[in-house]
Amino acid sequence: MATEEYTNNKEYRDFVDGLAAQLNALYDQAFVSYKPLVDDICSRVAPMNEVEHLLDYLLEVAGDDRILRLYKRVCRSYWQIYPESIAFYIMEYRKMYDEEEQKPNDKEDGK
Repeated sequence: MATEEYTNNKEYRDFVDGLAAQLNALYDQAFVSYKPLVDDICSRVAPMNEVEHLLDYLLEVAGDDRILRLYKRVCRSYWQIYPESIAFYIMEYRKMYDEEEQKPNDKEDGK
């Protein structure tokens, strides 16, 4: 029975390792694809809808540190130009990824 349990655990770990490798490959591909777009959009003043479109795509993969840096770069480049839109995207990032925002507040729980 211990051998069967080990096999299942090993299979599970192999499965999880495979998923992690696939996710990392997707992040690598996203970074390679989006970096030139970010370089371009940050080198000029783009229309708001173009900036928002790019931020929509970046937001979906901003769990990766490299892509988060691209996301922040676009936000910093356009903060003064489209402040309401950029504020929206900062809040959307926080809703999706900020762990502190997701933790319940002790005061709300009565603790």
